[in-house]
Amino acid sequence: MDYKSQKTERQQKAIKQARKIFLFLLASGLLIGVIVSVGVIQVMNYFGLTEKTNQIKIIQEKLNQ
Repeated sequence: MDYKSQKTERQQKAIKQARKIFLFLLASGLLIGVIVSVGVIQVMNYFGLTEKTNQIKIIQEKLNQ
C-alpha cells in the first residue's frame, strides 16, 4: 500500500466527519466542565468552605482546653 497516494473521497469525508465529532465532543466537554465548576463553587460558598479560617483563634481554643 502506497501511503503517498492521494486520499480517496471516502477517506476525506471520514476525516472531515471525525474532525466535526472531535470538535463537538471537545466543546461539549468544556461546556459541561464550566457548568460543573460553577456549581461546585456555589456549593462551596453555600457551606462556607471558601472562607478563610482564623487559625490563631483555633489554635488558642485548642490550647485552652
